[in-house]
Amino acid sequence: MATNWYIHTPICSPSRSELLTGRYFHNLKRTGGPGYCAGMHVNYSKVHPNTFGRILKEQGGYATGMFGKYVNEMPSTVPPGWDAWLANGGGDYIAPLFQTKGISGLPDGAVKFSSDPSNYTTAVVGNRSIAWIKEVARTGRPFLAYIAPKAAHEPFNPAPWYQHHWDPSWPDHEPITENWNASFESRKGHHGNIATEPLITKEASSVITGIFKNRWRTLMSVDDVIADVIDTVSVLGLSEHTYFFFSSDHGFQLGQFNIPMDKRHVYEWDTKIHLLARGPGISAGSTFHELGTQVDIAPTLLGLAGLSSELHDGKSIAPFLLQNDGGNLLESTRLHLDSLPDVASYRSTWRKELFFEAYYCSHNFKCILGPTQQSGNYPHADSLCADLEKNELCWAEKTGNESMCYMTEDLTNNFIALRQIDGTRNNLYAEFHTGNQAVQNIDFQRVDFVEYYDLSRDPWQQHNLADKIPSEAHAWFSKRLRNWYECSGPTCDPAAWGAEFIVNI
Repeated sequence: MATNWYIHTPICSPSRSELLTGRYFHNLKRTGGPGYCAGMHVNYSKVHPNTFGRILKEQGGYATGMFGKYVNEMPSTVPPGWDAWLANGGGDYIAPLFQTKGISGLPDGAVKFSSDPSNYTTAVVGNRSIAWIKEVARTGRPFLAYIAPKAAHEPFNPAPWYQHHWDPSWPDHEPITENWNASFESRKGHHGNIATEPLITKEASSVITGIFKNRWRTLMSVDDVIADVIDTVSVLGLSEHTYFFFSSDHGFQLGQFNIPMDKRHVYEWDTKIHLLARGPGISAGSTFHELGTQVDIAPTLLGLAGLSSELHDGKSIAPFLLQNDGGNLLESTRLHLDSLPDVASYRSTWRKELFFEAYYCSHNFKCILGPTQQSGNYPHADSLCADLEKNELCWAEKTGNESMCYMTEDLTNNFIALRQIDGTRNNLYAEFHTGNQAVQNIDFQRVDFVEYYDLSRDPWQQHNLADKIPSEAHAWFSKRLRNWYECSGPTCDPAAWGAEFIVNI
């Protein structure tokens, strides 16, 4: 397990594009374009032809399958590199629609499933991916199964058979952190709408708690898929030749800084995620502490298969994972490890900081409806409600008539940021540039707000210390961010950028 794993961009489609390509956002972004908030500013012509799936298929001879959420702005045709394709942009929990190719029992093109409970989206993704694994295993080819359920994304609707599930050992409500329903005074040093969000009402609090519980319930189905995939591979006798990775595309907020739900911000709860791995050479229960993001996944997967790409901005974490050789590593994996420095040297030159980059997408208002106002028809259709028994405690996008609305972000929420975790350093420095990437390119040449936090003393990032750090610290951070923002491929190496800076306040 990774103990310091983050995303590079805390929103769905950019994060998934970065995962697929091993590239930072500035090497994939565009100005303008079609789709929801201009396709979340991703230039998909740089994504679809350059995925790790294509490289594994064309250079490694792998059978490749994509199952579930691919990117939010879906291509009109299946991108190169995928043999099996059951994919959408997230879609619905109930009666989902998928693009299809090479899926046994389904026509190529698109399939709209009915609202029968057996067609709950995670069940469809899990059952079809497992069936494909069984089929491809019989051919003897190596395979990649990219399995990406919608859960636990909005509107957080669990499978009907888990609708009421709540283990007695689980908490009664979401974590009530120091910055949950934070005062205006405690937020005045923060950018944009963070400083102006209204207080959380009783109705909003009930919605947040319901969402918290329903998110956990959606993940019960994800747990089922993970268990069944691992069991299937074991029954097929392939466990000693298979790597499993489990991660996410962003963190989440549930009342932090008074935002009821969603992500998009630079703060720890939106950027820190999990990464668990299993396979030959990985000791059960082992951890590694080196810093990484999902941009490092593509070079890692390719490295384990004995492949590489010069386009990647990330780096392989294989040396940190494979601490127990046991003599059972595949030859391709061993060749990858042999191509890298020894573990001690690799670790000594590994980055001590992470780079975040994001651009305003939309205000994404969450308006809390009255306690008995309905906004859904669960279990027959997706429901924007926390109480799914009655389809009550609901929320909606802003239409102009709602009395209590919370803005997820505003035009100030374009940022590049440095997250340092190294010895005594545990900080975040972020520069903001107001604007709209959908209209004009944001290049961070006109920074209009800065935030700096010492997370050792202030883990919930309530005290912006940007005006207390010396000018030379600001200059160093700004230059360092520019190094990251301009990097590509092998130049994304902070070890080559000169001395590091330690801030003492």
